[in-house]
Amino acid sequence: MTLASPQSATPAELPELGLLDTYSQQQLRRLGFTTVGYGLVRETKKGGPHGFVDETTRLVAQQTLLSLQPTWLNLNMNPSTGSGGTCYGDSGGPHFLGGMTSNLLVSLTVTGDAMCRATDKTYRLDTPSAQEFLSRFGLVPAP
Repeated sequence: MTLASPQSATPAELPELGLLDTYSQQQLRRLGFTTVGYGLVRETKKGGPHGFVDETTRLVAQQTLLSLQPTWLNLNMNPSTGSGGTCYGDSGGPHFLGGMTSNLLVSLTVTGDAMCRATDKTYRLDTPSAQEFLSRFGLVPAP
């Protein structure tokens, strides 16, 4: 695809080492997370796997924290509690700390529950292993 006119984009910011550990879990719940993806979406709260639809447009959802683990960030994606989330096809997609205008990319989609309506497990980008990998490409933020 060729764009009709030149476009500009601001690259996402990456977190410093240990950034998420500087917040309490209450603060992280209050800040929330924004996820972006192109994968499947759930058309309704019911219907098991038959409730999924193939979505080709970018979708954005707000999520709240379930738990902060040493490597993982577990996020709520239960529509009954007002949280959105990711689904099949969203793996590797971004999770930004904060609301819709946030540019701070703190984790990537890894997996979730089979019905895409409870737990979203994401890989933290502020860990030593993630930062070591990112440093190979010159992507680690300066402390």
